[in-house]
Amino acid sequence: ILVAYFLGELCKIIRVPRVVGHLLTGIILGIPLLKNYLFTQESLDLISLLADLGIMLLFFFIGLGINLKEFKINLKESSLVSIFNTLIPLSLGFLVSYYIFNINLVASTVIGLALAVSSQIISLDILDEFGIIKTRVGQLIITSGAVDDVFELILISIILALINVAGNYGSVLQIIGNISIFIVALILFKLIVFPYILKLFEGRTATSLFSGALIIAFLTAVLSDFLGLGIFVGALFAGVVIRQILLTGKHRKPWEEHSITHSIHIVSFGLLVPLFFVSVGFNTNLNLIFSNFSLSLSFILIALIGTVLGSVLGVIISKGSFKEGLIVGFGVTPKGDTELVLATLALTAGVFTNAIFSSIIFMAMVTTFISPIVFRLLIKKYKYYLNVRH
Repeated sequence: ILVAYFLGELCKIIRVPRVVGHLLTGIILGIPLLKNYLFTQESLDLISLLADLGIMLLFFFIGLGINLKEFKINLKESSLVSIFNTLIPLSLGFLVSYYIFNINLVASTVIGLALAVSSQIISLDILDEFGIIKTRVGQLIITSGAVDDVFELILISIILALINVAGNYGSVLQIIGNISIFIVALILFKLIVFPYILKLFEGRTATSLFSGALIIAFLTAVLSDFLGLGIFVGALFAGVVIRQILLTGKHRKPWEEHSITHSIHIVSFGLLVPLFFVSVGFNTNLNLIFSNFSLSLSFILIALIGTVLGSVLGVIISKGSFKEGLIVGFGVTPKGDTELVLATLALTAGVFTNAIFSSIIFMAMVTTFISPIVFRLLIKKYKYYLNVRH
């Protein structure tokens, strides 16, 4: 934790996202000589357990951040940007993996999604730093990110189901049936069970409300795991449902949603999520990255060029300018959360080899390092242009 914090703060000083420092911590401490000296198998198992809990809370936090109401703002333009900047890298990632590198169907599909998803938290920090959140480009990044969230929510659920199928959890037909059961159960939970649990824990202390939210997340995670969908799908949808309960309808209590999100953010990003990134670094093999450099380079180029090109096309088709598309493209390109989880789950399930896993992690580090730098340079260059309101 000390090393992860130090390298994370060092990255912050040079204006690079902290996640790069956390991944570097795992890679450095994962060097065999250091790893064998510093860690026993028992301590590595403990880190792995805490990392798994961190993944679950990360998915829960992502679910809490999915704002369906944002769809109403610039819906047409945002949808076009989201469709293109998701489908282009996803398709390229799949085709290159499957046809050029001869990777199997399920693994190629997971690779495609890992290259398509993005981390909007990094972009929002930069927009706030330059005071351009309310500009046309700022709003386009935010609203296209909201549409991206829903696309990714659907795609991630399908991919996690595919990973579980690959892990011999059941037939595709059985998975489809279990997904249907899960959706029905989730609707019933939203209408009956979750509001009751939240009411039971509200009005006491912030810690009580936090406990209630965790109980909901664990219940949904256990249900989805029992149905063969994995705990993380349940955690993701639990966050979405809690947000909808507390921000809409007769149970509307936005201050409680804020309290839950704040508590989850502190616990997750203060301890558990950094440990997850460190554990990802432990499993990253530098030798495999450089011995399979063509694979790693392909992933980086697809993630960067595919996302930027898709954003530019979406903005231009929506009668925007090339400059806007370029800024939006680099604004939604940073990686650093969901694709790392997907890669880790795929490695655990035997869908990914260590070489594919290490190449995906290297891609995430490079894009997360490059994108914010280019994004800042573009904003500085076109600052006057960006100040024009929508």
